[in-house]
Amino acid sequence: MIRALLAVLSGTVLAVVAVPALPAQAGTWGAYPPSSGNRTCSSSETYNGTAYQVCLEFNSARTEVRAISFINPGAYTNFQVNMRLWVGGNGVSVPQSCPTMTTNGSRACWTGWTALRRPYVVADATFGIAGAWMRPVRALDMTLSAKHQERSNWCGPGAAQTMIATMGISAPPQSSLADASETTALGTMPWMMKLGLNAYVPQDFPYKDYDIPPSGIAREIGLNTIVTSLSRGRPVAVLVKPGQLPWSPNASGSLRHYIVIHGYGGYETTNASHIPWMPKNFKVWDPGAGREESITQDELFFAARGAQGVDDNLWAIAT
Repeated sequence: MIRALLAVLSGTVLAVVAVPALPAQAGTWGAYPPSSGNRTCSSSETYNGTAYQVCLEFNSARTEVRAISFINPGAYTNFQVNMRLWVGGNGVSVPQSCPTMTTNGSRACWTGWTALRRPYVVADATFGIAGAWMRPVRALDMTLSAKHQERSNWCGPGAAQTMIATMGISAPPQSSLADASETTALGTMPWMMKLGLNAYVPQDFPYKDYDIPPSGIAREIGLNTIVTSLSRGRPVAVLVKPGQLPWSPNASGSLRHYIVIHGYGGYETTNASHIPWMPKNFKVWDPGAGREESITQDELFFAARGAQGVDDNLWAIAT
């Protein structure tokens, strides 16, 4: 779901932005379209008082997708965008550009609807604002095949079944995944989750455990592991305390729980050596609550605090 773009009043110098050559369909700026389904968005970035972001929007049946670029000027300024909707694995690619426009009104530029395909779909956008090109922003998501956990202690099998089905693989019963990961009355141990997954998914990129610190370069490297897995079409499981999730604050503080990350929104960085794309927010499935939600990077690390019982690191099962 798109987060509100904040209009910040600020004086802006008008300038003509030179558009780089890009073989793209010609689009036009229009009023914000009403949401026709679920959205996965980059974070809202701001330049010179102008807020902007790109989103993937899915129809209600989640069978089709389109890319939408949003911009909200804080004052009269000129802007344009080059965007592309594309599917991983050499799938369809739909480039589109909306030309320079000068206004102080909110505008959007969007592609046509395209059939949603596996393994994942991406919306990339580069905005030009008041004579300067912004860093590219991105939204990535998958064809989610959500599964509810079938027993109170089967959040691990429920998460694993969701991950396998989202990859387009015929998912085994949760009882089989519980056996493969040696799930007990206490649940599934974090280091056992990968066993259930690797018993059923291709081993070109096997699932592994990642212990991600909550700060510093180590946090960025760990986040890049999550982004890399998603960019392979492989969802990620993370261990959290459900009472620390934004949507279940009343859950018992003693419980531990798995949720599935299947998408993210972020921006391109200058740190390609350890994190080319910085995820600012994630799209997740909660097999216990039975709901799909957006969660910020900071909210995710807060939810992970104490989940391992030994530190505040984020335990992730990714490829």
